[in-house]
Amino acid sequence: MKTLIQIHKEGKYFVAIDLITNVADQGLTESEAVSNLKNGLQEHYQVLLELAPKGRKLSFLDIEVEGLAKDSGNLG
Repeated sequence: MKTLIQIHKEGKYFVAIDLITNVADQGLTESEAVSNLKNGLQEHYQVLLELAPKGRKLSFLDIEVEGLAKDSGNLG
């Protein structure tokens, strides 16, 4: 699964925010912040799956947005 994240520095910490879910985490380095965010997103989706009504079909929707992000000039 791919998602769109934003990373910025606040004081001595890097903050990584998933722009789709608004889940955020931090770390002393960019890579630590992203790793922590990955863990947080896994927990977030696990909770969503647990809360989903039983007996209803779940599926994944795959859409292409990388081209839009590259065209915006904001993808780094």
